[in-house]
Amino acid sequence: MKSLFPIAIILLGGVCACFAADDLAVVVNKSVALDTLSASDVRVMILGEKPKWPDGKAVIAVEAAPESPERAMQLKTVNKMTDAALKRYYMLAAFNGKDTAPPKDLPSAAALKQFVAGNPGAIGCIFAADVDASVKVLKVDGVAPGDPTYKLR
Repeated sequence: MKSLFPIAIILLGGVCACFAADDLAVVVNKSVALDTLSASDVRVMILGEKPKWPDGKAVIAVEAAPESPERAMQLKTVNKMTDAALKRYYMLAAFNGKDTAPPKDLPSAAALKQFVAGNPGAIGCIFAADVDASVKVLKVDGVAPGDPTYKLR
């Protein structure tokens, strides 16, 4: 019976790692001084409604390719709208004279990571499994990807 305990712990750890891999991580350039953002701040920054970081640096929002699973997850958990609703949102903003530009589309998680790493003020979303040391992961409402209460999953 004692020999099964370590195996159970290892299996449980594997399950936790799978949950974290499916989480959407908010990644920023390492120059961003914040460690956490509210879910609403992430949304308005990605949508282009909040153009500056607290230190005055410009927010540069980027997103994964339109047909990517990262983009689908971002639409659902961050933007909280469909792709069609998002397109209408930007058309309405332009019609009303708002200076709201859609985020730049990048072809892959690797390209998004590379862009964020090289551009101060950049922010985007990729799966937690794709994160590496080139970017900084922000907590959302004080909770990091992998935590059971994390909102972006």
